[in-house]
Amino acid sequence: MSRSGALDRIDALLGAVSDPTFTAILRGEPLSIPGTPLCAFWIVSRSTLFETFTDVSTVTTFTIRSYFRMQISQDVRESLELDLWDAAVNIDTALRSDADLAGNVSDSNVGTMATGYTDIGGVAYRTMDIPFEVEILGEVTITP
Repeated sequence: MSRSGALDRIDALLGAVSDPTFTAILRGEPLSIPGTPLCAFWIVSRSTLFETFTDVSTVTTFTIRSYFRMQISQDVRESLELDLWDAAVNIDTALRSDADLAGNVSDSNVGTMATGYTDIGGVAYRTMDIPFEVEILGEVTITP
């Protein structure tokens, strides 16, 4: 199992989403948005799943956030709702298609989608967040 391999696989799975087609997949929370729709992911937390006498199994939670630029046109703003829904379903489908991230984690779980708004550099964006948890059994070895 490989943490860097897991990150590469998440990146590849998100990059395979074609509806909507993201302009970029970024690792880490962006400071600016070069184009939309854009998808980014970053680590939010890491905790112990369970512990034995010889190892510790962990769960790492990521936030996957999609950004859609808000527009003045009511028609364009209304079309964003379909884009959000399509993105939610297609990201869910992509991530669930490879639950062990090509053998780099033990299992993964897609959480509940939430939407919101954010301002970056004076520009308003509609956002969609999806929590994504990855489990690695025996990630930490305990040496007596």
